[in-house]
Amino acid sequence: MIKISPYGKEISDEEMLSIFKTNGAHRESIFRRYEMNEVIEYTKGIGIDVGCGLNKIHSTAIGIDKRMSPSDFGYPFGAQIRADGDRLTWFAENSLDFVFSSHCLEHFADPLLALREWHRVLKPGGHLVLILPHKQRYPVVGSPGANGDHKRDFLPQDARDSLEKVGSFEILRTDTLVEKLKENRWATSEAGKYGHKTLNFSFEVVARKRS
Repeated sequence: MIKISPYGKEISDEEMLSIFKTNGAHRESIFRRYEMNEVIEYTKGIGIDVGCGLNKIHSTAIGIDKRMSPSDFGYPFGAQIRADGDRLTWFAENSLDFVFSSHCLEHFADPLLALREWHRVLKPGGHLVLILPHKQRYPVVGSPGANGDHKRDFLPQDARDSLEKVGSFEILRTDTLVEKLKENRWATSEAGKYGHKTLNFSFEVVARKRS
């Protein structure tokens, strides 16, 4: 089952696949939805999904992506704002309940610049939720099989260290996705589409802003 709301609403895999197909989101992955299932509870209230493309965590999140196409508009899980995620000047300081970003931070030339901006717009008590490829489980920058647009590799400790540099956070969760998803059939059945033996290479960091 796919969670499509932080308040408990779910739909079947088949329904999610139908939504993808109907709206032209053919490259989007059910496996990514299972990653989101594990952290969606931290995305309540008003918040943003940075780098969401056509697979926003839920329909009420504000989707932000610098790469948008006409199919994004009117699609319930697509981006609504075309922008670079490290410049969110239209959001006031301390204004959002959550910032979510999946497989995006590694594309920034300066991840700390993005994290500082995400910290700025979060309310005290708000959640920053990151999903990233694990350096020890995914091809590193410049190696065969790596994403050519990746600028930086991360271990869970690297992500935690980066958060310490940009503001005061309480770390709530980190690096549990691999264990939770290792038996998920989508981790192997869809891997070949992306040139991998497995899609089981992500970790998460969930942090609460202190001040």
